[in-house]
Amino acid sequence: MSTHQITPADEHLPPLELPPGALDASHPDYENTTGSDPPEIEPIEHRIRLDIIEAGGLLSHDTHAPTSLARQYIQKTLVDTYESERRFFPSYDCLDDFLDEAPAFLTGELEPHYHELEQIRANRRKWYTELIPKNLDTIQGTADSLLPLHANTFHGVVIVDANTDPIEYADEHDLDVDDIIREAQLDNHILPSEYGITLPAPLIVGEFASGSTYAFLPWSDAVVCGCPYKQTNKWAVMCKHELAAASCLATAHEGDVDAKYVLPIDVGVDIPQRAHRFVSPTVAATHTPRKQR
Repeated sequence: MSTHQITPADEHLPPLELPPGALDASHPDYENTTGSDPPEIEPIEHRIRLDIIEAGGLLSHDTHAPTSLARQYIQKTLVDTYESERRFFPSYDCLDDFLDEAPAFLTGELEPHYHELEQIRANRRKWYTELIPKNLDTIQGTADSLLPLHANTFHGVVIVDANTDPIEYADEHDLDVDDIIREAQLDNHILPSEYGITLPAPLIVGEFASGSTYAFLPWSDAVVCGCPYKQTNKWAVMCKHELAAASCLATAHEGDVDAKYVLPIDVGVDIPQRAHRFVSPTVAATHTPRKQR
């Protein structure tokens, strides 16, 4: 498998080597093999991240409070996105009548495919109308473990494999040993190497108020959290760690548009921007958060 190499500005750091699935879909080397590669970060995920950032965050889970601005933005995004996908599904208003017009053998051949397509559309509807809101309710309900927000630190590190001694690596590359982390030290459910990222790799790690440490993994032109909740619930558009990241960005870099959707490096080494880009620039340029009417 070919990799795309990014050279850090700091000559002491290793290059960031990414597999094709980690690139933007418009990149000529992009390739995502459904079924074997990790799932892509879908556009809806980028848009929800933008909605939260532009709304000023989403950490309050007071059930008696009016609907937050972020949730209003998100609800409008969900409706609009679902409606925009209608064009991908051929519509047969009277499917039974339509099939009755076809020869019997052809009807038998076509009917399973039509019903399968309807099931896919129903699953997609359920994702937008039920699963995503449930996902957001769940992470808001566990947000207390991320507070105070400033206690969540984003650490620029070099991730090394189990055969590499962090002290020796730090000495050889003139780096601080605190900025060298073995992959096995992470709490990740899915490790960077399992995403096809070549080690050693300069990545951003979230060190959270809850006590967990997760590497964010460059994928689909952004980063995705490697925690168990995000990695085992493929329908989940966000985990609480990504929620903390979005809420952090809601108040950071207000005067710097280019950095507005890139996670800040609070401590550690200055890793390539691609390793801490939180929102795809393509989606950021095309999505405007809007309230539900």
